Amino acid sequence: GEPGPWFNQLDMDGDKTSVFHDLDGSVSEYPGSYLTKDDNWLVRHPDCINVPDWRGAICSGRYAQMYIQAYKSSNLRMKIIKNDFPSHPLYLEGALTRSTHYQQYQPVITLQKGYTIHWDQTAPAELAIWLINFNKGDWIRVGLCYPRGTTFSILSDVHNRLLKQTSKTGTFVRTLQMDKVEQSYPGRSHYYWDEDSGLLFLKLKAQNEREKFAFCSMKGCERIKIKALLPRNAGISDCTATAYPRFTERAIVDVPMPRKLFGAQLKTKDHFLEVKMESSRQHFFHLRNDFAYIEVDGRRYPCSEDGIQIVVIDGSRGHVVSHGSFRNAILQGIPWQLFNYVAAIPDNSIVLMASKGRYITRGPWTRVLEKLGADKGLKLKEKMAFVGFKGSFRPIWVTLETEDHKAKIFQVVPIPVVRKKKL
Repeated sequence: GEPGPWFNQLDMDGDKTSVFHDLDGSVSEYPGSYLTKDDNWLVRHPDCINVPDWRGAICSGRYAQMYIQAYKSSNLRMKIIKNDFPSHPLYLEGALTRSTHYQQYQPVITLQKGYTIHWDQTAPAELAIWLINFNKGDWIRVGLCYPRGTTFSILSDVHNRLLKQTSKTGTFVRTLQMDKVEQSYPGRSHYYWDEDSGLLFLKLKAQNEREKFAFCSMKGCERIKIKALLPRNAGISDCTATAYPRFTERAIVDVPMPRKLFGAQLKTKDHFLEVKMESSRQHFFHLRNDFAYIEVDGRRYPCSEDGIQIVVIDGSRGHVVSHGSFRNAILQGIPWQLFNYVAAIPDNSIVLMASKGRYITRGPWTRVLEKLGADKGLKLKEKMAFVGFKGSFRPIWVTLETEDHKAKIFQVVPIPVVRKKKL
């Protein structure tokens, strides 16, 4: 059949915002986890595990959804950013046809986080935000981009879709202090208009109980309605440049990742191998601490010396067959020890590599990375983590991360390793 109007080529709104709850772990091998698209940073956190074969990620968290309805405009493109990953925005075109008098955007969001919302044209003069799948007390903070000189009228209501009745539940009054946005009373909340950044800040909090599988509360759908009086000839309402890094938040893991199923817990011989690698540099005042490790299915191989560490895994069964480290003194010049080590690795092997400390970032040794699947002509930075493969083809999951301060890979590799088509 044909894909629906919200799904196609993994690049439409439905594709971008899909989240699947794997209760028993029968799909991901992580019971209770959520599966999402790998580039949906609205629902990701630092410990999510990538699944390159699916172009997806395995995550944990508490999620809900917003319906953002922009009235008298159907052709706006919306950009939404989670404040802890400002360099990873999500763009949505809207779920409705362009011929309608309004457009609806339906991002899935992580609860108890802050977001900003931007537009590719002037912000809509009328917005309604529906709180979908929010339990009582659940909240998010949003900063909506508007032109300078805008004034606002904001209220909250409950819409009973069955009875087709709407009742006003409160108003938002302006405050000149950002932290007052956190304070709300029955029927009275605050908004903060930060004209310097162009962001209107609101805290959206569900006030009513919800039945288990209903997407709105028992009293109806809770909504916030914003009417904005916009100045004439206002330009594009994209406040990203003024919002960040000012409103950037530190990325933390609120809900720990579930433990992976192993051994007899797995239903089939085909399974995932969990691979975690990190190479980072931390400063404590004048002290510098370099930290690096490779971890395979929960077993950690710490890196002790400056240079690179290698762990080799049998691609048929997923067992570690060897591991070693190569100091900087070996990496300089013609590193025959490293070349011979890699030459002796059997075909169909997964090869993990991580740097530690001030390692050699250039020179003949980097050809090893290319032989194991890295792109030709690569340029390494101060930190490096690599998942490679020695064999007759290049699997989709071959990954190289290299950054100045921190390189990190959390991903799964399918066992046994076989050639697959790219999604």
